[in-house]
Amino acid sequence: MIGRVRGEVMDRQDLAHHSLITVDINGMGIEVMVPKSDISTGSVGERIDLFTDFIVREDSMTLYGFSSSARRSLFRMLQTVSGVGPKVALTMMATTQTEELSAAIVDGDLHYLEQIPGIGKKVASRITLELREKMDLPASGAQSNVRRTVTAALINLGYGEKEAQEASAEISISTDIESALKEALSRLNRASRQ
Repeated sequence: MIGRVRGEVMDRQDLAHHSLITVDINGMGIEVMVPKSDISTGSVGERIDLFTDFIVREDSMTLYGFSSSARRSLFRMLQTVSGVGPKVALTMMATTQTEELSAAIVDGDLHYLEQIPGIGKKVASRITLELREKMDLPASGAQSNVRRTVTAALINLGYGEKEAQEASAEISISTDIESALKEALSRLNRASRQ
């Protein structure tokens, strides 16, 4: 198992959501698939330090790299879900922020998950069902996801974006989206009567 790679970037090929980089480690070039968000710079000649996951399949051996061990752990956890292989998990990691993705899983936010390329309704449901209890998420992450969901719901109901953001910013701390939405609507109704 190759758990960490440190060295100088020899080559970089940018693909849709990730990059294939070659890292020079004592004269040997090691290829690593990395989400673009994990190597914002990662230019040729720069030193890089990645937490890696080495995956062996019948037809390939691929090394995936991440900027932190927490991101690598999330990548590994995603693959425990039926229908989520390393390529789908890599795309999920590349197109989302760790906190938002974790909050969406914990809160069962299927809409958020379905926006990720390669994730349909069935897989999104499976992800939330199988991983919800395994996720270790600070309350602030879940709360920001509730506020984001409430804002989107208010906009869908016809409220302006600024109005929706202000109402969702004032809701009390709760991870229950239904209660948070009712509270935001109540605030908007009171404000319109004044």
